[in-house]
Amino acid sequence: MSVSNTPEEWASAFPSRRDLKERLEFIRLYVFRLKQNPDEVFREQVKLINSLLKSSKSFPLSREKYLRLKGELRVKKG
Repeated sequence: MSVSNTPEEWASAFPSRRDLKERLEFIRLYVFRLKQNPDEVFREQVKLINSLLKSSKSFPLSREKYLRLKGELRVKKG
């Protein structure tokens, strides 16, 4: 996902309002946890997240195919 400059651009980057809501809830929870836990805890999580991101590159479905499967693929107008 590319970096957006305005809240409207940022919100439009998500396939659905539910996805945006879930992302915002996750961010709030993560910030809360960051404030509650020592750095050592998050060093291990960084390793896990980096591993997940690396393995996601070999995921058999493209972003478009995954969203189509979920029924949330937006068609660009224009």
